[in-house]
Amino acid sequence: MPDKIKVVLFEDTAQTQSELRVALTKYLQSDGEVVLFDPAHFKESEPDKQRTYEARVESILTKAPYQDATLVVADQDLSKSPQFTGLSANAVLGATMRLAIPTCSYARQPEVAYEWRGRWEEGHIVLSFSDGEDELARRASLAAHGFAEIANKLPEVLKDARNNSASKILAALLGKLEYSEKIALYSVGDQNRVAEIPSQPKDTTPGERRMARFLGYWLWDSLLRYPGLLVNHIAAASHLNIETADFISDVQVLFSDALYDGPFADSKRPHWWRGIMDDIVSRENCSDGLELAQKKMSSAIRRSQCCVEPSKPAGYYCIISEKPVSLENSKGGLSWFPRGADLTRISNPRFEEYGPWLSA
Repeated sequence: MPDKIKVVLFEDTAQTQSELRVALTKYLQSDGEVVLFDPAHFKESEPDKQRTYEARVESILTKAPYQDATLVVADQDLSKSPQFTGLSANAVLGATMRLAIPTCSYARQPEVAYEWRGRWEEGHIVLSFSDGEDELARRASLAAHGFAEIANKLPEVLKDARNNSASKILAALLGKLEYSEKIALYSVGDQNRVAEIPSQPKDTTPGERRMARFLGYWLWDSLLRYPGLLVNHIAAASHLNIETADFISDVQVLFSDALYDGPFADSKRPHWWRGIMDDIVSRENCSDGLELAQKKMSSAIRRSQCCVEPSKPAGYYCIISEKPVSLENSKGGLSWFPRGADLTRISNPRFEEYGPWLSA
């Protein structure tokens, strides 16, 4: 992969296109560039123009200035695209899938639950537009840098014959070989990801490209999304039995050694290695994180509270409401939950509300 990161942007509204380009350029900094998809600048033959949009987009993405893209970012609605009236993100996704280019999509007015549901149904990264263009660009830049990091590290990892499975390869990329078996659990029940495991020999250039794309999607959408092996700040606090606000403001410093710093690490939305957090608690001979925090910092630090029944400690994480929840007030084990995501649940009220959406 080229040293310079290249993001190809599909956006058919001029103002949004301009704003996203400026924001993406800011976050990519000097190691990246943004290329706007503009078929008007690309000369197609008359027979080419008769092909499907998917085939035409695939062909264009292999030519200058679009070739060797690190990431494609596409609006869900591209119907106003010049020369491509009626173009949709699905056509873009079909093209990028065959070319093994990682892809993010976004929608200005998403359906109910589009963000959390789309991530496990659409086979690509879904970004939120609700926080504005700048935050969307920041997250897209984070994705581009993460995929580039994976692609750059992968050839060296594949030289080791012991890295003979997707979970071992990812564990080696993350520098956590001891977690390969736990990573493997994320392929159990995560059928969309399993289906994407590359069938081509991984020691070829196309095989490496598809493996890098697969590993990036798996890491972003599965391991970092569903608390279990890795935990976000809400799931971390809940697991440790600490009030989220107290964990964020004071306590997290006690667990700095457990902070995740691999591909897609986000300083605004940090993750921690749950196993290392547990080891820190164990080394201090404490029963849980609350006891450790009260001993090391202040007796005023509060315990976690279940979002459904605050009188109960939480311990788990509701994937829909993104709140701490207790075992008794939630449901787990849904068919689309990765098996390794044992802290991931859905609170009973959310389960009742979204029942028709949830294929348990």
